[in-house]
Amino acid sequence: MAPSDTLRRVTALEAPPVPPPDAPLPCDLADAVRFVAAPDRLDFARRQLRSRRRLQLLITFYAGAPCRMASVHLLAGHAITLGRFCGVSATFDAIGEELMPVDDAGTPRSPAWIAYAEAGAAKRPVDVRDELWLAAHVEDNERLRAKRLDVAFAAEAERHPAEPIWGLLRQHMDVTVGARLVDRSALAGLVAHETVLADGLLAALGRLVRTGWLLIARYVVEAARAVVTPAREPERGLASYRRAALGLAYHFVTAWGAARVVRRGLRQRQRGREGTGDTWPLLDEVLGERASEVHPMIRDFYENPARFSVKAALELHTLPARLWSRVATLLVGQGLYEADAGEVDARFRVFRRADGSMHFVRELYCRGALRVFDSDFVVRESKLYEVFVDMGVSVEMDVQPLPGRGLSIRGVNVYRRGLRLPPVWLKVVFESRVIELPDGEEELHIDGHLRMQPDGPVGRFLAHKVLRRPEELGCIHYRARRAADSM
Repeated sequence: MAPSDTLRRVTALEAPPVPPPDAPLPCDLADAVRFVAAPDRLDFARRQLRSRRRLQLLITFYAGAPCRMASVHLLAGHAITLGRFCGVSATFDAIGEELMPVDDAGTPRSPAWIAYAEAGAAKRPVDVRDELWLAAHVEDNERLRAKRLDVAFAAEAERHPAEPIWGLLRQHMDVTVGARLVDRSALAGLVAHETVLADGLLAALGRLVRTGWLLIARYVVEAARAVVTPAREPERGLASYRRAALGLAYHFVTAWGAARVVRRGLRQRQRGREGTGDTWPLLDEVLGERASEVHPMIRDFYENPARFSVKAALELHTLPARLWSRVATLLVGQGLYEADAGEVDARFRVFRRADGSMHFVRELYCRGALRVFDSDFVVRESKLYEVFVDMGVSVEMDVQPLPGRGLSIRGVNVYRRGLRLPPVWLKVVFESRVIELPDGEEELHIDGHLRMQPDGPVGRFLAHKVLRRPEELGCIHYRARRAADSM
């Protein structure tokens, strides 16, 4: 027998057996004394150990895939662990299990959580990760409701009407899970996930302000106890109460970043339902019989851009164009100024407004930031308009076929709340053409030009001769192919 084998055998005989993570130790049973009677202490300790294990899994998972909403989830997880709520209630423990993004091995539990984890690994913009988190969490809440765990908790709580800790449990349920059980409209794509979140978080904050002071005091007292009380347990790979207390304080600060998600949700309240399966025959309505002069791929694109996968690149040819594009992006919240980012991934999404119009969202992923163009497309009296609802601005578009079955869409008149504004020197033109690639596939190229084109000769003389401004100020290039799931 090799010496190393002998050493391992001796070490195994001398070392005490390591209990599994969910095997209660005397320190766990001693902690249970403060919360439940003797017959329930073993079950309490086991459930509380599972709660601490889940918290550790959350910490590990979100370390590799952070977002603003992850801080909210971690804040709740730290609070639940400190409050011993899963230890007290078997149903609450089951709810905590259902709302976990990963299983005991740390593997994402559903395709939605896999998509979120992949976005974190790819360092997608935080807005995209927030949205994927919300989509996954909405599914978890729907599963929780399908299993009637919220009803089971209410029934369990009714059996403990006079116990103070159960009163706190009800309050926590009301301001967390209870405030979010309105997600079916989001699951059906009728309302933005961010809008549902905004409603839920605002309701939760309102309940905390009105009735949640005892709950907050409970968290503060347990956190202080965890910090000053020395640990009396071996290392078991579980989140300690001291770590939970420090994490609670940390995520109380970072969770306020979710306010940006709330603002986005309030803004998207009227965006309409998901329109991936819808069509808008915009070109047919505007061009009539001349629509046949346009390539079918271009017509399909303008019927529903969400059916295409897209990449984008921006060019800005002058320093003023770079400056004003940055200012407009930061002040208005729409646009793009990263001209040196090269080609970036993009996503086109469409929604159907209540009036049937297309709400068109273009999202571009630029160096960890999400850049958005957000507008409606409507046809009025056989004319196409792009409408920026938030700003009260609509742009009348001149739509014309191009040689080679291409398409030109050019902004001609700008209206502010129905009032036509004076002509401006800057013009925007989008030209679309279909390119056949060497592999036989077709690719749609859309070039959006920002041009300085004054209407009269005096304006052209001032712009190009006196100010020496070039006609072409910038261009955004889109490359689009039909998405695999739309074929």
